[in-house]
Amino acid sequence: MTPEQQAVAAANQGFYDALNARDLAAMERIWFPADWAECIHPGGIALRGWPAVRDSWAIAFMSTVPSMVAVTDVHVHLLGDVAWVSYTERIAATIDGEIHASAAHATNVFVRHDDAWRMVVHHASPVPYVVPAAPEGGLLVN
Repeated sequence: MTPEQQAVAAANQGFYDALNARDLAAMERIWFPADWAECIHPGGIALRGWPAVRDSWAIAFMSTVPSMVAVTDVHVHLLGDVAWVSYTERIAATIDGEIHASAAHATNVFVRHDDAWRMVVHHASPVPYVVPAAPEGGLLVN
């Protein structure tokens, strides 16, 4: 990765650090507070404008369900002062003492502002769970 790609990857990781810590102040530092900012949470509606995006994080951070999000298969792309990161979110939550896991495909878009990469779009779509087929004549063991 180039140094610029590493800077974008670090900003993207900062987003997940804020998310996992449920730190609204840190989340506010990650985002560019534009009226054209957009956020689509997995399975959610499109939220447009910084106030709606910020409110969605404030509400999400009030949840009492312990959860953690990690990213895999990260790809960073740059074009001038715009960058985007595509990856898979691995989501784990503890509900009634049981761990539930899910995944989402996600893309974050960043703009360079005052020599810092600031998020302007977060879009995550759930990955549907597909039960693997049992081998012919055999049993499928989970």
